[in-house]
Formats: sequence, structure tokens, C-alpha cells
Amino acid sequence: MQPRTTMFSAVTLSTAMFLGTAAMGADFQKEGSYSGTYAAFGTIKSTQIGKERLLFVADENGLTVTNGLQDHMTWHCWGTSEFTNGVGQDQGYCVGTDPAGDQILQTFVTEKRPVDQKSYSVLVKTTGGTGKYVGITGEEPRDVCHPGEFKSATEGTYATYCTIQGNYKLP
Repeated sequence: MQPRTTMFSAVTLSTAMFLGTAAMGADFQKEGSYSGTYAAFGTIKSTQIGKERLLFVADENGLTVTNGLQDHMTWHCWGTSEFTNGVGQDQGYCVGTDPAGDQILQTFVTEKRPVDQKSYSVLVKTTGGTGKYVGITGEEPRDVCHPGEFKSATEGTYATYCTIQGNYKLP
């Protein structure tokens, strides 16, 4: 009778250790840095105003793979752009959702650049969140995006990827 009790205790202990480790793996530090890749596909609509002005509105869905915060998150981003005489910038919002359903809110603005530039820098600021991300702040000061490297499969769509590197702080 004792071997069964010992076996049951060993299985119970192993299961508890596994679940405890899995729960700890989902936790992250209150402050830290991360790096990785963001990849997305979206739609874009343009409006020409005279010869010198071009406006865009974009809507995209993407994902991140990182070495920390934002790993395996899905993203919905939208924004606008204004270019005058071929030079301008983009700005907008992104909402990231982690596998548990908690969300992060970010704002972004690109560097001023020519409309057809193949890659450019983006400043991303983390401004809030839900669940375990309530009160989060952070910044990705020099993400680099590469929208010009892929031929669009359909008119009015685009594909892009960005190398990201940032930091965050939780209260």
C-alpha cells in the first residue's frame, strides 16, 4: 500500500511543480526591456488633394514575436498619414492582445520621410493596458519598419515587418 501512496504523492508533486512553473513563466518583471519582430498585413486608402497633398488611412492586423514583453501578441493598428510635396509621416494607434486576453495600448509616429521610402524609423509609446498591464508605460524609441520590401498581393493592401526594441514599466 505504501508504494501506491508514494507514487500518487510523486505524481501530485510533479504536477504541482509543472503548473507552478508554467504560471511563473507567464509572469514578467515589473520593469524591463525586450526586442523582436512585428509583422503585419493591412489595407490602405489614399486621397489626393491637388497636386501637392496626399492623405492615407490604414488598418492592419499583425503579431509580435519577442524575447519578453509582447511575445505572441496579436495586434490591431490603424492610422493616418499626410504627405505634402512627397514628404510626410504616419501616426496612429495599436492595441495588442496577449494569449490570456489582456491588452496593451500604444501610439506611434513615424519619422518625416519621402512617401516612397523603403524603410523608416518609428517612435512607439505604450500608454496603458488592461488586466496585468493596467498602468503600463513604455517606449520603443527607434523601431525600424520595412513596408517597401513586399509586393502587395491585392490592390489597396500592404505587408510590412518591423524590428522592435523597447522598455516598459508597471506600477
